[in-house]
Amino acid sequence: IDTKNILFICGGAFINLEKTISERRQDSSIGFGAPVRANMRSSRVTDALVTSSLLESVESGDLVAYGLIPEFIGRLPILVSLSALNEDQLVQVLTEPKNALGKQYKKMFSMNNVKLHFTENALRLIAKKAILKNTGARGLRAILEDILMEAMFEVPDTKKDIDIVDAVLVDEEAVGSVDSQPYGAKILRGEGALEKFLHELNSGDSMGERRVSGSQCSQGESDSQSRAASL
Repeated sequence: IDTKNILFICGGAFINLEKTISERRQDSSIGFGAPVRANMRSSRVTDALVTSSLLESVESGDLVAYGLIPEFIGRLPILVSLSALNEDQLVQVLTEPKNALGKQYKKMFSMNNVKLHFTENALRLIAKKAILKNTGARGLRAILEDILMEAMFEVPDTKKDIDIVDAVLVDEEAVGSVDSQPYGAKILRGEGALEKFLHELNSGDSMGERRVSGSQCSQGESDSQSRAASL
């Protein structure tokens, strides 16, 4: 086969390659990166952003020291590392692509005529959990499975004539805190339950904004009155 016009792209996770790079750079035990290097020596999980910064300086010798044969590495003239996904990018993975995870689960619940709704804060909590577990975008599905597992079993078994399920809601309470197990999605029963919930949520936010603006106005009036009294 003539490989003259063929571009070969090889990729992989290369777990703990950052430790090899850190040893090659002979980083000292003091300075801003000292806790990170101590964390590496104890074989614990390092921060994804720190790992990405180390992988940016990868060289062919690091891959040879990692265990790949020199004859193979010599045929790869260009080495490029990928940065870890941040919170905003993980939220985009959940919502924006054509086959996004959020859209897949919404389609699954729609087969039972049930809506699935994610709040913005819940999506960000899910992204933070994936970052904390250092699993990246691959870990998002496992987190969603834990949140929606009970609802996925309960919704198909619900008798439509007796108890109508309108929607499944994933909010901050359903996701739980970043370092704890999820409590599970909430099942909203009754016709128009989701619309009522969203209306109450929006009205509560607007009332909170009015209270804040009202308190600011009253504070401004009291300040002007005190200035006038001092004059």
